[in-house]
Order: sequence, then structure tokens, then C-alpha cells
Amino acid sequence: MSVFPPRSTRPGATFSLRRRLLVSASLVLLVFLGVTGVALDRAFERSQMSGQSERLFLRILTLLAESEYQADGLWLPAYLAEERYNSPESGLVALVLDEQRQVVWQSLSSQWFDQIDWVVAQANINIGQEDFGFRGDYIFERYAVLWEAADGREQRYEFWVLETAAPLNQIIQTFRQQLWGGLAAVTLALLIALWLVARWGLRPLHQLAQNLQKIRTGEQGRLQGRYPSELQPLTDNLNRLLDAEQSQRERYRTAMADLAHSLKTPLAVIRTLEPADSRELHEQVHRMDQIVRYQLQRAVTETRQGPVLGQRSSLNQSLDRLGRALGKAFHHEDKVLDLPEPDQEWTLAMDVNDVLEVFGNLLENGFKYARSVITVSVTRQPDFPDCWVVDIDDDGPGIDLERRRAVLDRGQRLDTLQPGQGIGLSMVTDILGSYGVSLRIDDSPLGGARFRLVLPAAP
Repeated sequence: MSVFPPRSTRPGATFSLRRRLLVSASLVLLVFLGVTGVALDRAFERSQMSGQSERLFLRILTLLAESEYQADGLWLPAYLAEERYNSPESGLVALVLDEQRQVVWQSLSSQWFDQIDWVVAQANINIGQEDFGFRGDYIFERYAVLWEAADGREQRYEFWVLETAAPLNQIIQTFRQQLWGGLAAVTLALLIALWLVARWGLRPLHQLAQNLQKIRTGEQGRLQGRYPSELQPLTDNLNRLLDAEQSQRERYRTAMADLAHSLKTPLAVIRTLEPADSRELHEQVHRMDQIVRYQLQRAVTETRQGPVLGQRSSLNQSLDRLGRALGKAFHHEDKVLDLPEPDQEWTLAMDVNDVLEVFGNLLENGFKYARSVITVSVTRQPDFPDCWVVDIDDDGPGIDLERRRAVLDRGQRLDTLQPGQGIGLSMVTDILGSYGVSLRIDDSPLGGARFRLVLPAAP
């Protein structure tokens, strides 16, 4: 029997955890760095535009400083201190317009400037207002002033400075190349780092898969090696499962051998019986039936270290079911089974068949050996906060202190007058031992024996 299911052939079943982590992390990384890159690009572009606007406005202030108002109007020198205004190939142009949108002055650099008609066609702006923008291959800044002459006359002028946008575009383009190139390099480096981290972080899972494959091929019987704390519960439970399976196979082999050996004597007796010995035949058949049931029970009992995850059973329902069955079986005897009135659900972390087998044997013993009363009590005690303490008392002859351990061994009986082979209590001991629970025998307040069980409570 294999504890490993066949590998899935469904599409996508081989989509590894490493690939999932890398794909998801890559998507998150690309989105994050993409948004970051766009935000940085926009911020740098706005910063460059703001700086360019301030530089052009300073040029307008410089023109205002060089301007004079004479009798025939505004005057500026033909040659300015800024040499770029004097060269048609400089890419820096200055214009001055009056209130009627007529050009009253223009720099020598405007000789090849082809946007004068567009400049003249723009609407006037308010006095003291500045305007920044793009036109074709140029960026511009304009500013409107009101000039007051010595005789008190006022004249409105609009100063324009236009500069080729090629340097600004080149700066922005260079920044973008460096930005996106740097982000691409960072992304690649982070992806490599993520791949290395994923490979290192998932190495224990790879080791676990290799060990499982070795177990499938029979190279080893258990998971070996050290695992992180997150995987340790999984590996521990898998090892318990593997140990339980191996122990189960051993139990089957041992039980079958014990069964064959135990049946030798009854079969030998039956062979020597005469047809008239029906009572002896019935007794031997009954003995064989008990032996078979006991050995089968041993074969299916798992080796555990405490309760198994997921097992739950109701002690209330088990006691009620057993009480009705035993009441019918011993209806001819004047004995009373006093079961507790449940005020809550007593849920055990045990298999329901194990619960029925344990309490069935203990209560049946109580009916066999009690004089008149068998009682069951279920309590919670401070010493066992996660368990139910169950006491089964009777008013029978009790069990001597020196015989209490021996009575739990297979085949040991204190009273040979009662029917049975002495395997009931040993079966109970085997079942409870598989849960890490022991059976304790004390003196009962009723005068007989008390069987105490501390059973694991289900959460």
C-alpha cells in the first residue's frame, strides 16, 4: 500500500511554486517600478519646465532693464549684451509688441524666425501677467507691462522671449534614457535576486520532494534531514504516517501469525470431539470467535503518539448506545447502569469504534462482576484541562492491589466462573495505548473497582 497518490496529469499541475513566486513578484515589481518611473519622469519634466520658465522670465527682466521710453516710444539697442540675441542662428529671439499687437522692436536673431505672425495673432494678456508655453520648436515666455512716460502718458507693451526647445528636449530625453535604463537594470538585478531568493527559500521543499521520491522508490523509509520550522510539523506528521503504515503492515503480519498460532489449540480439540460433545464444541467455537475478533482488532489498531488530527466522537452518544444494548443483554439480572445526565457535549479526539470497544468491554465487565450497581461519571479536572476524566465504578468484589496490573494482561482472569477468555481488558489497554492513554484501576466508593480513563477532548 502506498501513501502517495499518483502524480496529477491535469493541465497546470506542474506549475511550480518557484515559477508562481517569480511570475507574481515580477508582475508586482514591474508595476511598481513602472509607476515609479512614470512619476519620476513627470516630476523631472515639470521641474525642467518650471526652471525654463524662470530662466526666460529673467531674460525678460534683463530686456526691461535695457529699455528706455523716449518721445517717439519705447527704445532698445539694436545690439544687446546677450550675444545670442544678435545672431540669427542662436535660437534665442526677443520681441516687443504694443497694445495694438504691432511689433515695435525685435532682436537681430529674429531674422529667420517664422513664428512672428503667430505671436502677433495671440490675444493680449493682463498687465503684470506672464504666460509660458510651446510653439513649434520653441518655448516662449511673455510678460505685459504698463510703461509711464515722463509727461504722464501710459503705454502698454508685451515682451516676448522665445528659445529653441531642442536643449530642453535633449535634457528630458537624456534623463528618460538614463531613468528607464537604470530602472531596467534595477529590475533585472531584482529579478535575479528574487530568483536566487526563491531558489534558496524553496530549497527545503525541493529536498522534501526528493526525499518523498526516494520513499516512493524504496531507497529510504522516512523523511530525513533538517527542515525549517514552518515545514517541521508537516514532515513530522508525514513521518508519523509512514511509521504508522509500516507498523500497520507489521501488525497485520504479527496478528495473522498470532491468529494461526492461537487457533491451533481449539482446532486440535475440535478434531478429538465426538458428535455428542455439543457443549464443548460450542465453547471452542465461541473461544475461536473471541480470538479472531481480538486479533483483528489488534491488526487494525494504529500506533499513535496521542490523538490523531481530525478524529472526533461523541461520548454522550456512545454511552447511550451501549447502555441500551447492555440493558437488553443483561435484562435477566437485577443490575442497574447509572449513566450521567449530560449538561454538555463530551466530544473526544478518538475514533468512534475505539470508544465503543473500550467502554463496551469496561461496562460489560461491570455487569459481569457488579452486585447491583454500575455508575459512570464524566468530569473535567484541573490536572487535565484538555481531557475528560471518566470513572466507571461498580459495587462488586473489587480487584486486589497486587493483581491490578496482571488483570490487564491478555488471558489473565480473576474469576474463572464468568464466561470469557480474559482478552477484554487487554484489548482496552491496546486501544488506549494507541492514543497514549493508560487505564487506571482504583478502589471504588461503592466498594468494588473503579476504572479511570483520562481521554483526550476534541477542540
